[in-house]
Amino acid sequence: MIARQHYQIGGTVQGVGFRPFVYRHAIENQLTGNVLNDADGVFIEVQGPLEALAQFEQAMRHQLPPLAKVDRFEITSHPVIDTETEFSIIASQAKQGAQVALATDKASCPECLAEIGDPSSRYYNYPFTNCTNCGPRYTIIRDLPYDRPLTAMAEFEMCPECAKEYQDPLNRRYHAQPVSCPNCGPKLSWRSADGKPVECKAPLQQCIDALAKGQVIAVKGLGGYHLMCDASNELAVATLRKRKHRPSKPLAVMVANETAARTLVQGDDAEWQMLTSQERPVVIMRRQAQTDNGPTAVAANVAPGIDRLGVFLPYTPIHQLLLNQLKRPLVATSANLSGEPVITELEPLLAKLGSVVDGILDHDRPILNPCDDSVVQVVCGRPQWWRLARGIAPQTEPLPPSLSLSDDHCILAVGAQQKNRLSLAFGSRQITSPHIGDLDNLATETYFEHTLEQLSRIYQLTPSMVVSDRHPGYGSSQWAQQYTHAKQLPLLQVQHHYAHLLAVMAEHQHTGPVLGFAFDGTGLGDDGSLWGGEVLKADVNGYERLHHIKPFRLIGGEQAIKQPYRIALSLMFEQMSLEQVQASCWPKRFGLSSSQVANLHRMWQRGINSPYSSSMGRLFDAVAAWLGVCLNSDFDGQTGMMLEAIAESGLSGDQDLTCETDVELKLSVTVDGYIDTHSLVEAMINRQHESIPALALGFIKGIAQLIAEIANAHPQLPLVLAGGVMQNRILLEQLQHHIDSERWLWPMRTAVNDSSLAQGQLWFALNQSQSSDLSN
Repeated sequence: MIARQHYQIGGTVQGVGFRPFVYRHAIENQLTGNVLNDADGVFIEVQGPLEALAQFEQAMRHQLPPLAKVDRFEITSHPVIDTETEFSIIASQAKQGAQVALATDKASCPECLAEIGDPSSRYYNYPFTNCTNCGPRYTIIRDLPYDRPLTAMAEFEMCPECAKEYQDPLNRRYHAQPVSCPNCGPKLSWRSADGKPVECKAPLQQCIDALAKGQVIAVKGLGGYHLMCDASNELAVATLRKRKHRPSKPLAVMVANETAARTLVQGDDAEWQMLTSQERPVVIMRRQAQTDNGPTAVAANVAPGIDRLGVFLPYTPIHQLLLNQLKRPLVATSANLSGEPVITELEPLLAKLGSVVDGILDHDRPILNPCDDSVVQVVCGRPQWWRLARGIAPQTEPLPPSLSLSDDHCILAVGAQQKNRLSLAFGSRQITSPHIGDLDNLATETYFEHTLEQLSRIYQLTPSMVVSDRHPGYGSSQWAQQYTHAKQLPLLQVQHHYAHLLAVMAEHQHTGPVLGFAFDGTGLGDDGSLWGGEVLKADVNGYERLHHIKPFRLIGGEQAIKQPYRIALSLMFEQMSLEQVQASCWPKRFGLSSSQVANLHRMWQRGINSPYSSSMGRLFDAVAAWLGVCLNSDFDGQTGMMLEAIAESGLSGDQDLTCETDVELKLSVTVDGYIDTHSLVEAMINRQHESIPALALGFIKGIAQLIAEIANAHPQLPLVLAGGVMQNRILLEQLQHHIDSERWLWPMRTAVNDSSLAQGQLWFALNQSQSSDLSN
């Protein structure tokens, strides 16, 4: 019996070789019909015997192209067309209101890498080799549908050989939009530090020679420039740090392959799988003990004071060729000023980082959409994302049918001040942008607007509602206020820590209630103070603040974050007189004179630029100061990283989270709901001669015990743990021993830090709109 079927498939189905995949299986099963894609996805008409149609359906469901991700799959029966004799691919069709997912950039596939290394291949040593299974996607797209004229490859006309591969449905480069070769594609160039081109036949070799000499080189890659230097050369790393004004923040290291990585770091199967995945994120892994300082080792100043190393593998042919020939690890850090987006063009690179680099390995393929490297750690066998960008984002997810929006509505969530990302809901989908940056500078604000304009243009969206944080000083909140006022649109504001919990709930499509622990550095609370140590009972309609850290002053406001000893003194002033503090050993340990302590006490006592905070992140700062681990903080999260490293150094050899000298440091909950720090402060200032690793571990275990005790008091509620503090590996591993994993809503695709706030804001707005005229 002959039948005809119509398929409608949605998700990540453009730019991933889906049409040739369909064509091959239709031909193999001797089916007639056609396949086309447009802004809504892939549409297939197939006709043939029922058995052949069944085999075709199995392939469509279970044998997808490597980069495809299907979230909508519909089959309907259509009348048979007796005159049809072949199967064809129909050209892409433009259409208003795109629903298809944007494909993300992926690392070079094994087949392309083999060609690059094969002297008989026309792709031998070609640094822009790619196919439908790998290479640039988001970073080169200008509009949908994803066809060459709408990408950064539009200006590169294919040679006859490339055109032949591009037009052959049975070739893996069929409609691979970035396809090119040495005869027709982008080319590398070598530039001096002032940006002037240097005539040479082998730009890549020039770069390799410069790196081997210890120079700092800007290398243009997929989503922006990297600043690179020899990671085994302590002087080269010190030079990069000095020029970039980055004294201590850990630097990521790129190595040629897994074998090289295993000489630097150790991990479990889940960590190695993440490292070698085609997303190629930076993976935070435990450092190996190194016995030599040879060319394959990593200099100590790459990640000073930290027992972890961020490592990643090459994801473009450029990087692979560099590392294959250099045969040593490379520091590969984003070329940007702190908090700003990665730089993608030569002119701003020279303007902002011209004094940092000794040379530039450039190329002429435009980067239309900046995209930084993704960063992840694996804890308890599960991923925890710190930054979602290249290879992962934009993230496109289907909305629950009950929350789908009508065609004329779009909700925009603008996220936080730090680690900003945007999230949009429209139709039956939501899309969240890659990492944007910190909205405290013009470059990031400009990139924020570029990202919104790009996504709005591609999907032909106009926001009908905006959601923001409640903090009036956030750049995103100010933008939302101005935009909604100008457009006369509704504006929703969502409390910072509530949004943290909502983001995790959104991933699990959970509407509540949950017991949420939102522990971070700073977020504006409902009472106008700075929250950050919050225990909330929450659902999608609101929350109740059950417990929080007893507020303490941040002496000097923002300055207290940069100088954690100010927070330690503030907590001491709560329990000791000025004279007692001055007579103690602490002023000397903090490097302060009696008069300086008196001035800080005066600010504390009178509340001069000393706002109240209930932040767990700031408590980490204080403990780091007491233990002498960090008196001056150079980057966000530094005290937490260093306390974790110190605590790790004191663990016994069996890694069972016991310390050679166990110390119990408890945080208790008072009858009025406060998380009291009194006993912790007392223990810290009186245990001056205890083992520092034991104290650090005792503090982290005390937080885990606190969470477990509160969780046990609410056994019926699922648990959500969010906020930057929840990136502490030891804390999470300890909690695994105390918390039933069935209760724990673990974020697998959502960051626990501020980069997820837009997703939380959006989840709130969607659920509020369900009963309003914004819903279907």
